[in-house]
Amino acid sequence: MSLKPAILLATLLCMLATQAQAAACKLEHIPVTPLKPGSYDTFHALAKSVELRFHSDTNDPEVDAFPEPPLQVLHNATHQQCEINSGIWVRKDVYLSQDEQVLVTHEYSGSNDFLMFYKTADCSKLHELDVSISKWQITGNIIHVKENGKKSRKYELDVSCKPLAAKK
Repeated sequence: MSLKPAILLATLLCMLATQAQAAACKLEHIPVTPLKPGSYDTFHALAKSVELRFHSDTNDPEVDAFPEPPLQVLHNATHQQCEINSGIWVRKDVYLSQDEQVLVTHEYSGSNDFLMFYKTADCSKLHELDVSISKWQITGNIIHVKENGKKSRKYELDVSCKPLAAKK
């Protein structure tokens, strides 16, 4: 029994599309909670291989932003760490890629807002996406950005978690 060339081609195209989609970077929200119950000077976000630590001088369990650097990235297996010293981090907007190689934070300063992309291995900055004066949402490998009074923009994350403007 032989396959017709058109069926074989369609099967190969489906397999390639599935592999490309599986390779795309997908982000997952990670909650930030107090490191120790009843103590509100250090908060953390715990994943399988990394732990993120934020510092707060407000001693408030409901703190919504962390202006006190550094943001520490601790590697559970190796006990190595690196630090990020920029921005004011928004507590509710912390994401990790599924492989935990990329950290995405919402940072602001004055009227500027950015989604910042960092390598968890060494805390180096990979990318930034300006989301100033916008509402935005991350769903898997898609970032939707809606500026006031403007058309929505959609970004797809490539394999390295770089946000690329989606084709229309």
